[in-house]
Amino acid sequence: MVEVNLESTLDVPGFLATCGAPETSDRYKFISTQHLVERMHEHGYRPRQAFHSRSRIHNPLYTRHCVRFSKHARELNQETPEIVMFNSHDGKSSALFTSGIFRLVCSNGMVICSEQYDSFRIPHRGYKAGKPYINHVISQVTNNLDRGMETMYKWKSLSLPLYHLRKQFYKEAMNTRFPSHLPEELATFDMPQRNEDAQLDMWTTFNRVQEYIMNGGFTVTHTEGKKPRISRELTSVDKLQKVNENLWKVTEEFVGANW
Repeated sequence: MVEVNLESTLDVPGFLATCGAPETSDRYKFISTQHLVERMHEHGYRPRQAFHSRSRIHNPLYTRHCVRFSKHARELNQETPEIVMFNSHDGKSSALFTSGIFRLVCSNGMVICSEQYDSFRIPHRGYKAGKPYINHVISQVTNNLDRGMETMYKWKSLSLPLYHLRKQFYKEAMNTRFPSHLPEELATFDMPQRNEDAQLDMWTTFNRVQEYIMNGGFTVTHTEGKKPRISRELTSVDKLQKVNENLWKVTEEFVGANW
């Protein structure tokens, strides 16, 4: 993918396409990237970055491209809701919207995803390629992300100063991936991997635990009766989604039971 400085929607060739590539079939339905950008703008999301696939063979007018949308520019250590859109006009892939809360964690531009919410695919065929369904998807993904931000603000307001309360949460969180863990292994979650993650509010604690659970790299008992070993990063999309959903559910239940 080629990163471009998005000063206008003309920076990515795919914005200019008005039809599918010549080799697409009669069943193919064109989805205008310009239309998608306009609908996102109506919901307050503006394009911040754009990328397109570089190819010496294929016409860049039709190749896969990506646009990142947000309502505000990123600020250091501040969470920013973003929606990432993928589209192409060559008939090889669906349009895709995915949303999440991202955080710029250092001045050199490193960005991490604090939480990912929705992922919607729009195939270039059938009724889903029509404007009514596309508009419905965009409304869904923006509304759900707005609700996610409300949850973030609520969790940021909840303090966890006492270790025994954090330990209770750590136990439930650890069970989402390592149910055979030992109690003393929970202390890992109390060690932030960067200074910005040292706060003891519920949102920061959730993100600190989530990063350990997803990325591994800490010693934990995998199987009862066996020696503990270094955990590995989750790479399976299905497992990532399942563990992440369970971790979010555990956190909601913990908040509901303690506040």
